[in-house]
Amino acid sequence: MLTRRDFVKGSAASAAALTLGATLPMDIFAAAAETSPVGAPYVTTITPESVRDNNIGWVYYGAEAKDRPLTDVDKAQMKPEDFDKDAVELKCSCYYPNAGDIGHGIHWETFSFLEYQFGGRLKFDRYFGQSLHSLQDGWKALRAGLVHVGQTYHLHNQGAFDLAMADGLPFLSNSVVVATQIMEEMYPKYFKKEYEAQGVSLAWIPHFDVQGLICKTPIRKLEDLKGKRIMGFGGSVQRDTLIALGATPVQLPTPDTFIGLQRGVVDGVAWAVGSMIPWRFHEVAKYVTVTGLGNTRIDYGINREKFYSLPRAFQEELYFKFRLAGNHMSEGYTKLEDRGFDDLKKAGIEIIILDPEEKKRWVAVGDTIWDKFITENEKKGLPARQFAKDFRAAAAKYNAMSIRQIREYVQDPKNMIHGILDGF
Repeated sequence: MLTRRDFVKGSAASAAALTLGATLPMDIFAAAAETSPVGAPYVTTITPESVRDNNIGWVYYGAEAKDRPLTDVDKAQMKPEDFDKDAVELKCSCYYPNAGDIGHGIHWETFSFLEYQFGGRLKFDRYFGQSLHSLQDGWKALRAGLVHVGQTYHLHNQGAFDLAMADGLPFLSNSVVVATQIMEEMYPKYFKKEYEAQGVSLAWIPHFDVQGLICKTPIRKLEDLKGKRIMGFGGSVQRDTLIALGATPVQLPTPDTFIGLQRGVVDGVAWAVGSMIPWRFHEVAKYVTVTGLGNTRIDYGINREKFYSLPRAFQEELYFKFRLAGNHMSEGYTKLEDRGFDDLKKAGIEIIILDPEEKKRWVAVGDTIWDKFITENEKKGLPARQFAKDFRAAAAKYNAMSIRQIREYVQDPKNMIHGILDGF
């Protein structure tokens, strides 16, 4: 059965150890951080075993969905009578409508997850489908207190961010769960100043996977990508990566992407494998190449005034459980990827895994993007080289863990990342 891919990166020894499921010592992590990704093999494996392992301990929180009926361990959405009469209520917003695998099955479900974590002491007043404000106005809505928790896409305000654009750097993390852990760990030192300059504090950092490339013609080697017009859901780093790989990046509004692909405005889309069928891309493009191209953050911010108005003990609890929420939401996206590979195969889509030697060529190109990112940010006086070293070390640490192991790691309070919000 074709299931989720597990990208393995690092030295030859690291790759072998990860394939065997071993835990690597910290000196190997440090060594991996010192080396350029181009000198390391990038191995792609698709294993049912990894999916079964990741499902251990997973609980889905939400009303039944057509594709995801509740199991014995899952939780139905809480009813009004399940909440305390004096429960803290936070107004939240989300770009996606409360429907389907993404809006309902991941975002709405994560708010249900948080409500369950508080046992009825926290309740979200939810505004989905841009019913309260547009996605682009998320920053403004949070600053103004129109909502207390909501999405803050850095892609809509790229001029305000420098190091924070690093989520798009290629060939780093082997899942969006890993990407979330890396970014949250790096946030207090490297991203917080940029983010909070927008007048908003960070709640959690889920990620959207852009590891797949769905095209009308097969992409089996770099030459096949040359000149192809590719819609890339990502920022300037992903644009630069596509150009370096030989493609022509084309920016389209997300709702227009299917029509653009259908009418030939674009030849392909760099997208999450699990979201290709919900967006119907498979109806007009029949080839998916697994690339490891990168990830894109879809941050949730929180209104500072509201957060710090809460009782201190509640703040502390909410801060820790926001860490759980980021992990949980990203794991939801990974499970969408699991189903996505199977569904694409059933729909007659060819899944292309690059030959290992061919993959090295892609990684070599990706390394030039890392160099460019470091050079450009050093010119701005930012510690980009040290950041890249720390970024790769964190990636090596979390890439060595299964998704289940990361979940268990995050659930342990002693591993909580400090400093994402002031005072914690």
